[in-house]
Amino acid sequence: MTDPGQSASELAQALAGEAVLRHVAGRRVLDLGHGAPEITQWARRVASSVSVAPLAELDQDGDTLQIPAEDAAYDAVYCLRTLAHLGRDEESSLALVRSLLREAVRVTAPGGLLLLEINNPRSLRGLAHGIRHPITIVAAGGVLVEGDHHVTRYDSLGRLLKLAPRELELVRVYGIRVLVPISRILSLPLIGKVLAAGEWWARDSFLRQFGAHLLAVLRKPDPNAGRIAHP
Repeated sequence: MTDPGQSASELAQALAGEAVLRHVAGRRVLDLGHGAPEITQWARRVASSVSVAPLAELDQDGDTLQIPAEDAAYDAVYCLRTLAHLGRDEESSLALVRSLLREAVRVTAPGGLLLLEINNPRSLRGLAHGIRHPITIVAAGGVLVEGDHHVTRYDSLGRLLKLAPRELELVRVYGIRVLVPISRILSLPLIGKVLAAGEWWARDSFLRQFGAHLLAVLRKPDPNAGRIAHP
């Protein structure tokens, strides 16, 4: 699955996409934010249905977002390349992230999965951004890089779990781009090929906590699971 000529962004998409496909097969799926359209095309091949809710089409009232869908409408919701770019400053970013996560839980059926991608400050890539750009400390495990008209969030896994509704259960974490923080490394003869192949191992290994991006898989508890139906 390693293409010697692929870019770092293509490699990251392949790593995240294959992980997403593991969890959406046969399910009613929502692509929340539509941050990775090609992955959605892959998901359509294996899911029972795929709906798309682009960020621009969500209902927004101030710093509150609403997904135009009924409660428990989906068995799996994935949100890629979206949470990190919500808001215009620290306050609005936090409010919109919390709002979108609440909505994601609302539209997920009991026992269903949420797959959430975040930028990881505890990675080589996150460290580079922290050094090169003025940052605002949001809280332990999180930083916010502010541009002229946008923000980019870097949240640790612990920080994500604090922002998300507490009932969610962490199922699994994938580390995306653990070994290749800088794109041009992949263009180096032999070294680039070896590192790209190594990314597939690192994604699921003990090194995953250092990925430039973390893909967290969380489950919405089913209060009826394990109950025995009586006639």
